[in-house]
Amino acid sequence: MKSYQVLGSIAALGIASALVLPSRSEAYSTIGGQLGLTQRDYRVFNNFTDPTANDNATPDPNFPGYVGAGMAMWKANLDWASRLHGNGNGDPHQPGGLGSGAANFDPSWQGYATGVGGTNDNIISELAGSSGSTLAFCETPISDGWRIRVYADAAIWNDGPTTPNNHFDLQGVICHELGHALGLGHSVAGGSPTMSASVSNPAVAARSLSADDIAGVQFIYGAANFAVKPIISGISASPGQLTINGSNFTAGSTNEVWFTQAGVGGNGNPVKLTSVNSNGTQIVVVPPAEAGPGDVLVKISGTGNDKLSNPWPYQPDTGPSCPLAFNVCFTSPNSVNAVGAVMAFAGSQSVANNDLVLLAGGCPPNTSGIFYFGANETFAVFGNGFRCIGSPTFRLGIIQANVFGDAVQSLNIPSAPGGISAGQTKYFQFWYRNPAGGGAGFNLSDALSVPFCP
Repeated sequence: MKSYQVLGSIAALGIASALVLPSRSEAYSTIGGQLGLTQRDYRVFNNFTDPTANDNATPDPNFPGYVGAGMAMWKANLDWASRLHGNGNGDPHQPGGLGSGAANFDPSWQGYATGVGGTNDNIISELAGSSGSTLAFCETPISDGWRIRVYADAAIWNDGPTTPNNHFDLQGVICHELGHALGLGHSVAGGSPTMSASVSNPAVAARSLSADDIAGVQFIYGAANFAVKPIISGISASPGQLTINGSNFTAGSTNEVWFTQAGVGGNGNPVKLTSVNSNGTQIVVVPPAEAGPGDVLVKISGTGNDKLSNPWPYQPDTGPSCPLAFNVCFTSPNSVNAVGAVMAFAGSQSVANNDLVLLAGGCPPNTSGIFYFGANETFAVFGNGFRCIGSPTFRLGIIQANVFGDAVQSLNIPSAPGGISAGQTKYFQFWYRNPAGGGAGFNLSDALSVPFCP
């Protein structure tokens, strides 16, 4: 396979001399500067001319409203995000899920632009022609914004999610360029395909951050402390209302909720609701008319990089109203979390949509467990926690929580044991092993009451 230079124009812009090799064991480098909270937006001018750059027409609930190059660009920045994007699904080449930076950096997807914009407008677009072996470049410095250009004739561009060897993967190449936009230079670490100075087609491996890439973004923005950083763990959208569940929101009315703009154009600034009230774990707002499908984020009071939450996929609900799902029963402390494991969900409660994703946060990392459910509530001591669901109960398959202690499982309603239909309410709970917690060696989350709609 032929190797290509991913980035050439930082040197052409006279920035190469600014590359700073860190005096550490890691091999990443930095170009100086970082993106502040006013520079977390990114957009795409979809002028890509290769048919294969826009031939992925399959919708994905984690990327509502976008397909083709738009979806590929949206995904490209998400791997730098602090946590999984929704349930993390959407990229078959990243079984661990999209969102692995674990730094105090989270992006705000703002959809499509109407032109290539200026060098500080945070827009990705195609540039006619070619320039030797250079595939793409990022225009810097980054403190007041950036711009990424992709040479049209440098390769046959492909939007994935699977890219053949004779094409180049837009998501992978743009993931590299966005690393420069974040403040990273090239890495000389072996096994670090994202920030290497060159790639071989199809460049799919560049989608996945290596340990060196993660160390680099954490060096610039700080490692995320999820005990204080705001976290969105799930949302529920109904006509005229959005409920955001999570943790570490500011108690009081100094929160902001950021949305993706509806339609095409704009200036890149997120659509914002300000002076939003929260009890610390939940926010309920009326989405503004200017907000469209995309991501929602929560900004708490303060100016640091750790004041912005992870992005969560959001699809405005304009259909019939469905009663909100809500938490019931009690959770119990475990070996890593004084609060215990807490249930949440992503997607909708629609049987027809079949996109409900069960979530349990606050579990011991990498522990195995089982989501189970039933139609009746109960309360009984069980192991180191409480059983909240009465018989009969039905189990889903054994899964493993990720390194952040989040357990995620899609509920396939048509094949759910015991049957689920519109008009029913089911209760879901997560049972998980916790030998380090002593006692019985296992524990349980609280429960989630889910009314199902057509």
